[in-house]
This record gives sequence, structure tokens and C-alpha cells, in this order.
Amino acid sequence: MQQGVLTERLKNHAEESGLDVLGFADASAFKGYRLGHSIRRDPKLSLPEARTIIVAGVYIGGVTLPIWRDPWYGRTSRLYLSGYFLDMVKPLEPLVKVLTNQGFQAILCDGTTDEGSILPLKLAAVRAGLGWQGKHSLLISKQYGTFLALGGIITDAELQHNTKEEPNRCRDCDKCQQACPLGALETPYVLDKKKCMSNRLALEKLPDDVQAVMENRIGDCEICQDACPWNKKHIERPLSTQTIVSFQTQAADWKKTFYLPDLAEISEKTFRCRFDLLNTGYPFDIFQRNVLLALENARRF
Repeated sequence: MQQGVLTERLKNHAEESGLDVLGFADASAFKGYRLGHSIRRDPKLSLPEARTIIVAGVYIGGVTLPIWRDPWYGRTSRLYLSGYFLDMVKPLEPLVKVLTNQGFQAILCDGTTDEGSILPLKLAAVRAGLGWQGKHSLLISKQYGTFLALGGIITDAELQHNTKEEPNRCRDCDKCQQACPLGALETPYVLDKKKCMSNRLALEKLPDDVQAVMENRIGDCEICQDACPWNKKHIERPLSTQTIVSFQTQAADWKKTFYLPDLAEISEKTFRCRFDLLNTGYPFDIFQRNVLLALENARRF
């Protein structure tokens, strides 16, 4: 099958799978990648014959709860609720099938492995022309802001690659940096994971400075994304999307699901049934601790 024909066929399957964006880039190594020891720095460490990186995104800007403004309801993130907390996998499986049926190798990124994702997906998305990396370190798309869940494929198929990257449009804006209450973005474009609330809310021992600013957050944080001007229109009026998000279709009563007094009483079994499908890896005891602290914060206001 010709290069252009296969590329178009993959785009058609992507649309049928509910993917909102799809990009193709060459599979060369990511020079200067901060995690230099990681297998993610070079696609050929995962697939020696790699020629193409495929990056896909699903818009998650509409996965939000108005009740988050109420301190009595546990707050989390759009990514958490989308069911794509780790790499997207299922929506990309039809693309893998197309490639393997044509005799090509195709490795699907899966963040559940010990190494994590086999690609630095944000950098791969920039190379594929899907957007640029903002000062909060997240991918920014002109159309979708930071609200894209990403997934990737490494393949030995020679497809039509993007050759022009989006210019960085952050310029002098530092709203995301100023908004972070824990100083995790002091260095622009670099997230200090040791300071980031999203990471620290999952720690076995929650530091005092996190407790002081977590408010009603029970897992993950979007403060920098809420401050990003490229997200303003999505926060005020999210785009409509045909994507079916797993958790959104299974949680019929949002208020009952995230009401803190109720969350404080759920059993570990209920927690597993209700929240494991989000694929966040949160242990029950840490989740329960965050709920109790958020409930304590709510009682203060």
C-alpha cells in the first residue's frame, strides 16, 4: 500500500474511533530529553526499525463538573475523569490493526509499564504538529487548549510526516507559573514534580504545604490549566464532542458520586468498583485520606 494511501486510511480509522487529532512524525531520537536514561528518549530503543511516530488526541475539555465550585464536593481533573489518566490505548487499537494487517510492526504506548510510556508524548505531539509545549510543560493546541488526552504508536511504516512545528505562542505570558500555589513551575517549560500538587496528593505522607492549598481536591490538580489563556473558552463553554468517555457514561449521579460526606463513608470495595476504571492507580488509603482532608477543609468555610 502506498505511503499516502495508508496515511489517509489511518486518518479515516482515527475519526471512526473518536480521535479528535492525529499526527505523524519521524521516529528520530529526542535530543536533550531530560530523562536521558529512559527508553523514551529514542523510539528505536523500543522498535529498532522504527520510521514513524503516530500521536493521537481526544478532547477532554467537556469532562468537568460545575459542582467543583462547591467545597462540599471532591474535586479532581478532567484527565482523571476522562478515563485516560495514562496513555490512551483502546482508541488506538484499530490503527494498530490496520498497520499489522499490512505487515508492519506497531507498538502501542501504554503508561502502565514499569518504564511508563515508551514515548515522551508531549514532545512527540509537538513534532507531529499538534501544538506547542507551554510554560506549564503541557501540550497546547490552538483548537483544544491543554485539554487533549494523548496516545501514541511507534511503527516501521513509512508514513507522511509533519515537517513544520507550531510556533510557541506563550510569549511573555506567565499566568500558569503565577497560579501554581506550590511553585512547581518556577522554571518555565519544566514541571518540578517534587513540588507539583498532582504528584504530591498521591504521596503516602501528605506535606503540610499541600494540605494548606488543596481545598476540595481529592486527586490531581488543574490550577495551571485553569489559568492558561488558551483554555479560557473551553472552561466557559466546552466544545461538543462525539467521544464517549468511559467514566462519564457510567456515573449517572455526579453529585452523589463526589459528595464528600458520602465519599468519606465508602468501603474499599465500593471504591474499587467506582473508581478503578479511571486507571489512576490511587490506593484506597491515600484516596480516603485526601477525602477526609478535603471534608475538613469544607467544614472550615
